[in-house]
This record gives sequence, C-alpha cells and structure tokens, in this order.
Amino acid sequence: MAKKLPIIQLPQGRELRIRAIMTVGIVITVYMVVSTVQALWQNYSLDRELAHLRENNAELKLQNKYLQNLIAYRKTDSFKDKEARAKLNYQKPGEIVLIIPEDDTARFQEGNIKDQPIEETRHQPGNPEKWWDYFFG
Repeated sequence: MAKKLPIIQLPQGRELRIRAIMTVGIVITVYMVVSTVQALWQNYSLDRELAHLRENNAELKLQNKYLQNLIAYRKTDSFKDKEARAKLNYQKPGEIVLIIPEDDTARFQEGNIKDQPIEETRHQPGNPEKWWDYFFG
C-alpha cells in the first residue's frame, strides 16, 4: 500500500496571516501592473502628440519662410513699380503705354478661336508630290 504523506496543518492564526499576506501581495502586484500599463499608454499618447506637434512645427516653419520671402519681395523696388503700373496706371517719363482693347484680346482666347472664320490657306503639297515635282517637275 502506498504510504500517505502527512498533511501539515498550520495553526489557525498562522494560516490567516499567510492568506492576508498573499492577498496583499496580489493586490500590490495588480496595482503595479495597472500602473505600468497606464504609464506605457501615457508614454505612447505623448509620443503621438509630440510627432504631431513636430509635423505642425515643420509646416509652420515653411509657411513662415514663405511669408518672409513674400515680405522681402514686396519691399523691392520692382514689386512697387509693378504694382504702381498695374493699379495706378503709373508710367515712367518718356515711356509710351499701349492700351489694347478687351474686344481684340477676347477674340483670340482659346474658346473663341473656333468661332472665327477660317481663312483659305494655300495647298501644301505632301512629300510624294514634292519628290514628283523635284524629279519630273
């Protein structure tokens, strides 16, 4: 017959202490796991936000550079001269300004070209005709 192992029985107070220690240990372990997961999630969220802010920062730097270049261009004499000519009809001394009526320019716009009468063009001979004229013409 198999030999039975003796069962160790702890006194009632000692068993209660071990259960209490195990319960406290489990609670502490669960708390630490939850805290670690929260910290990892917060770290991930902050990394995403940081990447978004860096991207936004790069876009703002490009926009800032564009606006600085635009300001620098608008401070130049050539821009001032161009705007004075366009908006104020400014002209330099001795300069002759030609004004082209809108009707003439509208006639040559792409959409209106088809409406114009087609002028008769002289017949352009093809290559075979040119060779025929060259040898026998």
